[in-house]
Amino acid sequence: MAKRVTILDVAAEAGVSRQTVTRAMNGMDDISAATRQRVLEAAGRLGYRPSRFARNLVTRQKTHALGLTVASFRNPYYTDTAADIIAAAAERGWQVVIASAEQRSDAALGLITEQVDVMVGHFFGDDASVREACRGLPVVRLEARSSLPGVHSVEIDLEAGLEEAIGALRERGARRFGMVDSSYSTLDGNPYGPSPRRGWFERIAGGDLTGVAVGDESISGGGRAFAELIERCPETDAVLMFNDLMALGAVQSAHALGIDVPGRVRIVGIDGLALGEAVDPPLTSIAVDRHGVASHALDIVEILAKADFARLDPIHRTVPSKLLWRASA
Repeated sequence: MAKRVTILDVAAEAGVSRQTVTRAMNGMDDISAATRQRVLEAAGRLGYRPSRFARNLVTRQKTHALGLTVASFRNPYYTDTAADIIAAAAERGWQVVIASAEQRSDAALGLITEQVDVMVGHFFGDDASVREACRGLPVVRLEARSSLPGVHSVEIDLEAGLEEAIGALRERGARRFGMVDSSYSTLDGNPYGPSPRRGWFERIAGGDLTGVAVGDESISGGGRAFAELIERCPETDAVLMFNDLMALGAVQSAHALGIDVPGRVRIVGIDGLALGEAVDPPLTSIAVDRHGVASHALDIVEILAKADFARLDPIHRTVPSKLLWRASA
């Protein structure tokens, strides 16, 4: 296996000192043009690329970096959100270091905090545990409301979206409402109980609620939970799924069971994924303004940068949701 090319390899190839290579690679003006050219040619032959962090140290330029935790690379909602944040960060000149939160590893967070100035993303646990896992760095939580200094948040107003969706479903004739929630709410050690989405749904549906099933946050998990709900509560004529990924499974499950959508059961997801257009009928969804989430998150990050990343009182922003009508409802 070939070893990584180092600055010492370039120095040996060009016949100069390590310090001369540093000066040449960073455009410093205290070496001759001929020497700089010789160093750059040697670096090109060897395929050497200097570390961005090392270059910042040498040139004394201050380039801020944010750490981005992605809740799951298996769910396109989270990867799409990450892409929007990366794009917003690039527009504002921020570097981004990415980690997955799927393993919920404090060690992984500890490693990334050594490279960045602020953490952004979906985090498990309460504010105190998140702040501790991030080694005291300022944190911007997505889809949450923060309460501790140093922990900030961008919340999505899904409750209003649910109000709109259930009202519109009633106008279209729906009378008996069921829901499929995430099975995360039933895991051992989960201190939060059912998801907030379930609480809002049950309140808004009121006496028209038929039942709630739970499933894994996947297409297959949503399909199984939808089938369970319909078997247990056959009078259900409208179903809210915890997210779009599970709702795609619900549409597939309905086809397998011979259930007409939306004639017999109306199905609504949450997220607003473009993937929802790929099923038949296309998926109705309570859509999240991901661009708004990214923009607000970077606004908070820049406020923190101007304060030299001091532990400020919580900064909070709210992003609205919007009902995206397609044919499944």
